[in-house]
Amino acid sequence: MLCPLSLFAQPRFGNDTLYTKSGYKIFKGHTIEFAKGLERWGRFKHVSVKNGILSTSLTDCPVTVKGFKKYWVTDFGTGYIVFDGYLKRKNGVIEYIVLQMAFDKAIENSPVLPSEIKVGDEFRNKYQRDIKREQLALRNMFEDKVITKAVYEEMKRKLDDR
Repeated sequence: MLCPLSLFAQPRFGNDTLYTKSGYKIFKGHTIEFAKGLERWGRFKHVSVKNGILSTSLTDCPVTVKGFKKYWVTDFGTGYIVFDGYLKRKNGVIEYIVLQMAFDKAIENSPVLPSEIKVGDEFRNKYQRDIKREQLALRNMFEDKVITKAVYEEMKRKLDDR
């Protein structure tokens, strides 16, 4: 017998709305605010651009969803969506963009580590934290020069305090 709560902990897509594991919704007309990519040189780890625009162009820019092209969940429970929309660059220029995103992974569950999508704390993923994985991710971000030593030390201290 399935627990009703487990039904809500699964990503799902219906009625032109994507529901993430954490309850964050992505729908036509919705504006997704992107933060900074978590890989070297600001590249995004869980978001890729499919039509030639550099993924680093997403940093601190919004994308308004036009429509959904494809949705699937892997055997490991990772949900992916391909959608198109309009990227508003920092200089005000608006461009058509096609994105593929591992949406739940782009919303980090750690209160210490950054996520690639800007969401409120109530939408940060609620699955059990893995402190060793967070420490490794933090060290990788520092070694890849995504964050400075000062930021690394501060975030490491916060992780160690938990």
